[in-house]
Amino acid sequence: MLFDKIELEKNEIIIKTARKHWFIIYTELSLIILFALFPLFCMMVLLSIPLPEKITELFISNSSFIVFGLAAWLLLSSMAAATVWTSYFLDLWVITDRRIIVIDQEGFFNRKVGNFRLERLQDIQVTISGVIPTLLDFGTIRAQTASASESNFESRSLPHPRELQSTIQTAMDERLKAISNDLGLPIE
Repeated sequence: MLFDKIELEKNEIIIKTARKHWFIIYTELSLIILFALFPLFCMMVLLSIPLPEKITELFISNSSFIVFGLAAWLLLSSMAAATVWTSYFLDLWVITDRRIIVIDQEGFFNRKVGNFRLERLQDIQVTISGVIPTLLDFGTIRAQTASASESNFESRSLPHPRELQSTIQTAMDERLKAISNDLGLPIE
């Protein structure tokens, strides 16, 4: 499982995890399926209309090439579907009581894992734009720390982004209280 690869600190607790919204993967896979079936629909249309005898003979004489082309087309479509599924399954936000871990899978063999501590978090911005994202409640979350812009994390199409923002804000407040108590500082 993916969680086995994440090294948590001692007594660190996972509060919430988030993947892309289900609508995104269904949309992408539906488009790939339509793309995969397109040559089959074309073949059905060609077989349903009367064709001149020369074209029919051309199809019959080159049937092995046509079958090979269809098989290659379906193989490429399957690879595209596997890429979409891998990206969906392995892209993950993990919110713990101490930090946020962002795992971003880019292709099959390239994974970026970033994390930042909650006490360094300065801004969490939620953007929901469009009719479908508003109705299905998914959007973009951008988390920013005090350091350089490379430390900013952005993930698109996360479900319930306002709820995630609230969870992160609550965890950040609790973390700041715990640090203040450890240092003996007054809590603001």
